[in-house]
Amino acid sequence: SSVLHGGSTPSCPIDCSKLPPFSPFLHGFCVLMHLKVAINGSGFAADYTARVYSQLPHKNGVTIELAGVTSGRPETAARFAETHGIAQTFGSHSEMLAAVRPHIDNIACANFAHGPYTIEAAQAGVPVIVLEKPPVIWPGWTEGRQADARTRKEESMSYLADVLDAVRAAGSKLLYAEDFVYVDGMKGLVELLIESRRVDKGKVLYQRGVCAHQGSHAPAYDTPAKSGGGALFNKACHPLGPCLYLKQVEGILRDGRPIRPRQVSAVALQVLKHQPSAAHEHFRVMQNVDDFGRITVIFEDQTVAEVLGHDLSISGIRNELSVIADFGQYDLRINPNNENELFLPRADAAGNLLLREKLPTPAGTCFPRPHQFHAHGYVNEMNDAVDCALHAERFPQSGPLMAWDTMAVLMAGYESAENGGAMVDLSDYLEREFPANELPDPHSFGAVFQRV
Repeated sequence: SSVLHGGSTPSCPIDCSKLPPFSPFLHGFCVLMHLKVAINGSGFAADYTARVYSQLPHKNGVTIELAGVTSGRPETAARFAETHGIAQTFGSHSEMLAAVRPHIDNIACANFAHGPYTIEAAQAGVPVIVLEKPPVIWPGWTEGRQADARTRKEESMSYLADVLDAVRAAGSKLLYAEDFVYVDGMKGLVELLIESRRVDKGKVLYQRGVCAHQGSHAPAYDTPAKSGGGALFNKACHPLGPCLYLKQVEGILRDGRPIRPRQVSAVALQVLKHQPSAAHEHFRVMQNVDDFGRITVIFEDQTVAEVLGHDLSISGIRNELSVIADFGQYDLRINPNNENELFLPRADAAGNLLLREKLPTPAGTCFPRPHQFHAHGYVNEMNDAVDCALHAERFPQSGPLMAWDTMAVLMAGYESAENGGAMVDLSDYLEREFPANELPDPHSFGAVFQRV
């Protein structure tokens, strides 16, 4: 890899060969113009990660190299590298970190590796770590243990504390990759929250969201030791993220501190498993994890969010969020969205085009979603990661606080579900404090609206 900067001319007073590999800036003279990216995984999340880096906004000459990939199966990693033009494949995460020394490490592999890989990346000095959901899974799953949901919650949060402490101690930046946070509609909502403060408004009262389709992309999804859970854990987390984020931003704008989740009630069910086989035709039927999850979150200020995650959507993915505030209502119809409408009498006319995620057939009427990776927030998400790598003073909008509160809500959700939906208090987990560089900055989130 090369670093392009003023050192190529005699006027530069710095010996370029002595530049530390992870330093974007040095004494104001040199600016890193070549970012090295590593990717862990070769499935759906890794695929969109690799594709999204080529879709980022122009950075005035900055080049981004996909410098390495590792996967559980070498042959899969080799195919992935060939598809995406990645320079090298590696047998392990630690080997890749040592060889590539990436500026951004994307952890987009099976959930059970998220925690260990994050610690490895931090200890290796990676500047920006992009961690896909969930941040960790209960350690007992991989140890072959059984425990009640309360124990799983307590041990998971203790483990996550160790992971976040390792990131903090290393000085790395953790971007918790909750893509719903990064959709353009969320940027618009933050702009509205900022403006509404001028007229003494800006209170988010009630939020309702859903993420659903007919079964996960991941082969490991139905194995708790690899996925950590089902629809509550891996789907309801998506609308939960923006609900938590908006309350964080609301509190920061009002008095400088985020508003945190205080109580959780939830239901987690296995719906399809208990239906006759004729009902299974259009779905992936989970045998070991829940395929329906509902979470109600009560925040510190007695406002509410309700989120659904399920594997019962027969018509493709459904990503939606509705926000009622004291100044108005904002509905985000992320996918499907009726901006575009298509009717096809025959499916074969579409060839191999995926008109929108998880759509089972293009035949009939559908609502295509052009530039789906941007619509789902992936492009804005990775753009934040790149900006964090290029600018020392910038930190992720969705960072350690988002990872922590998300995990607390999800694990408390399973505890509640195990106890008939009883409220579970999160006060113990609100005691963990987060410095300013681990909080979102609503004023640097980016603008999507024009002004008159």
